[in-house]
Amino acid sequence: MSDIINHIENTETGEKELWITIKDASDLLSISERHAWNIISENAFSTKKLLNQSRKKTYVKRADIEKYHKDEQERQRLEALKPSPLSEKSEMSAKDPQFEMSESGKIPLSESGTALSERTKSLPALLKEMQMKQETLQKTVVKWRVTAIWVSILGLVIAGMLGLYLKETKTSLSESQKAISERDKSLSESQKALSEMSEKALTLSERQNEAIKSLSDKENYIRKLEENIPKSKLDELQTKEKGQ
Repeated sequence: MSDIINHIENTETGEKELWITIKDASDLLSISERHAWNIISENAFSTKKLLNQSRKKTYVKRADIEKYHKDEQERQRLEALKPSPLSEKSEMSAKDPQFEMSESGKIPLSESGTALSERTKSLPALLKEMQMKQETLQKTVVKWRVTAIWVSILGLVIAGMLGLYLKETKTSLSESQKAISERDKSLSESQKALSEMSEKALTLSERQNEAIKSLSDKENYIRKLEENIPKSKLDELQTKEKGQ
């Protein structure tokens, strides 16, 4: 929607004056709004804050802008008609219009305004491109942040599982060592008991050998006695033994 042009009555003259926005003034002069602001400030043009499309904007008299534009065009025309102090500059200007410049060495206001206007028109596209790049960068940053968070979570899960596995392994090894220790203890006790049984068996064997030897000695003694006792006496003793 275009800006609203206001017709305001002049209290001194009673006539209605045409007031335009800074944007309309810049379009009229074919310059940027910033440049238009500078011109208005330098020339002390009257300004007013007026309501435009539900918000207030700064307005300037169209007559002042048109007068400035007309004076600027007249000045540029006069500058172009002035003879150049250097012949070489005149010849160069005659050969190539590109080198036609004002006495101050600056590009005419209309040309600079056109260039500024073209740059101003390209600003929205440039801003949109920068905004798209910024959004892409933000999406990339968010993606990397999410990836980093998931990697951290996965690392914590893996670390937790590894810690649990190591704990279970340690517990299992401890139980195995305990079982081995108990088995060694049981084997040691069994070896001790077997050793005691072996000693007892050895003692019994020695006692049995002694008893056998003693019995053998007794038999030998009895045999010798039988040999030394007369047969009649021996028969008598046997008869008594049977009678008892």
